[in-house]
Amino acid sequence: MGSTETVLSVLVLVLLGYILKLLGVLREEDASTLNRLVINVAIPSLIFTSLYRADLSGISDLVLIPVICMITGTLSGTIAYLWARRRGLDSGKTWGLTVAAAMMNSGFLGYPVTAGIFGSQGLVRAIFYDTGTTLMFTSLGLLLSHLSGGEGSRIMKRAVFFPPLWAFLLGVIFNLWGLPTGIAGTILGYLSGAAVPLIMISLGLTLNFRFLRHSVADATLVSGLRLLISPLMAAGVSYVLAFRGLNFSVTVLEASMPSAMLAAVLAIENDLDVDLVSSCIFMSTILSLVSLPLWSVVL
Repeated sequence: MGSTETVLSVLVLVLLGYILKLLGVLREEDASTLNRLVINVAIPSLIFTSLYRADLSGISDLVLIPVICMITGTLSGTIAYLWARRRGLDSGKTWGLTVAAAMMNSGFLGYPVTAGIFGSQGLVRAIFYDTGTTLMFTSLGLLLSHLSGGEGSRIMKRAVFFPPLWAFLLGVIFNLWGLPTGIAGTILGYLSGAAVPLIMISLGLTLNFRFLRHSVADATLVSGLRLLISPLMAAGVSYVLAFRGLNFSVTVLEASMPSAMLAAVLAIENDLDVDLVSSCIFMSTILSLVSLPLWSVVL
């Protein structure tokens, strides 16, 4: 599937979710149920199935991909933090901008876009990249919990029992050791097919213009960091690490994803400015429908 067709397909599915919300067939609150189904069932099935069937002979190079994710995320978050401090924003807004800039939607949006453009081997690399986002989520959660004087045990428990992480580990183990999956493999294959449409429809349900009115400047900055600066930084780091071909292309494309919806989870759990974070997620997601086709052509 070509890059234009891939992004158009994604756009249609996102719009379908939004239209279903407008028609009252689904509600915005239903996105939470769909997200739980996606995170706990569909995405783990997709991750395990993809890794189990993949050629992991070059895994020594693949393990560097999450490192690049964390480097670019940290740099983007630092820029947003310094911007907020310079403007004299309060702690809730400052850290809200930081998490929105640091965390990218490398799974929910990155998986279907990367798979559509680069196929199954591209998806494997996207999965490795998304592992870095999971580590970013855990690290930022622990940091924010520490700053607020709270307990970090909840974040650690969520990270340790995060189903996509276990699917990643088991997929690699079953692949490298050649373990059979039997009927479970067939069932997981069926479940993995539900991941992409559920992700896109859920994303469409969450689109909401009401958060954006008072946060245009900050959301524009975060969108620029996520969609333009971050992939350029990823390209630089990848070049230094001698990444070429598919490894380079997928890493840069994943780095160009909009703000992650998990950023809103951190905002809610740590009393950050949720409306501001939602604005960043919304604007960067909408603009990514223009930027992603451009990056796919370049790559």
